[in-house]
Amino acid sequence: MGMKEQYQSAASHQVHGGTQNPAPDQWVPFEWEEPGLGRQVHGEIAVVRRHGTSGWLQAGFWRTGPTSPGAQKDGSHRVVYSAPLGDETACVMEGSATLTVVATGKRYQIAPGSIVSSPKNLEVIWEINAPYFKKYWCIFNGTQPAPNPPRDLLVSNVSDNPAQWQAYHFVEPKEGPQVAGELFFIRQGGSTGTMLSGIWRSGKGIAGTSVDANGTLVTPYTGVLGDETILLLEGEVDVVETITGKTHSFRAGDVIGLSSGMHITWTSRGPFTKKLWVISRDQLSE
Repeated sequence: MGMKEQYQSAASHQVHGGTQNPAPDQWVPFEWEEPGLGRQVHGEIAVVRRHGTSGWLQAGFWRTGPTSPGAQKDGSHRVVYSAPLGDETACVMEGSATLTVVATGKRYQIAPGSIVSSPKNLEVIWEINAPYFKKYWCIFNGTQPAPNPPRDLLVSNVSDNPAQWQAYHFVEPKEGPQVAGELFFIRQGGSTGTMLSGIWRSGKGIAGTSVDANGTLVTPYTGVLGDETILLLEGEVDVVETITGKTHSFRAGDVIGLSSGMHITWTSRGPFTKKLWVISRDQLSE
């Protein structure tokens, strides 16, 4: 069996990627149907990832300012948003806001670096401060309801540093057991299917099957747990497609989308890299 046959990709298997400053023509008004309120238009979105290999998966950026749809003259907003399209993982890039969970009255202050995990259908009031706001977002919705889905916002931060990081052990179908960097979990379940999220890092002094003295880590990766959608927080990364040999290069602030079942080689350049990751699959974890 040749390499092409061994790693044959479906039409949905591709490496997605984009910067946090898409071209002006990539931004469109953000329109959605809010249950009980009808059609809403607030801010603008640029979609970087338009699909995954299973379920409904998209990722990109949302922004607003004084000239954006739905904004006040100073760029502030008051938005009622219940994540009706699916569970959302977001990270604030610019600006600040106060989030209030309608059912409980709980309030959360968010600012650059805040990670907001929003369960599908949880009604939240977003009071966005003037003059500007931008966030990265990743939304996933599957067909299989999960037991005990999350029912509250979870707000964390890209700089969280738990006492214990876990070395990332996984098994590649061809190469066998691998160790690549270390991580901690933010979410270990969503409303549907498999949805995991967390922070991962690699570099000097951090575990890895192949890490050199400069902290550069190289690992094969096939996304056996599901599609992976990434906001690169620190460092630079190269992704090489095994079938085509095509190289994709990313730097901090970029979005990377990896497709489950598509074999690639991931290189994190030293001395350090760090990412916010979401893994999704339209099948419940065993």
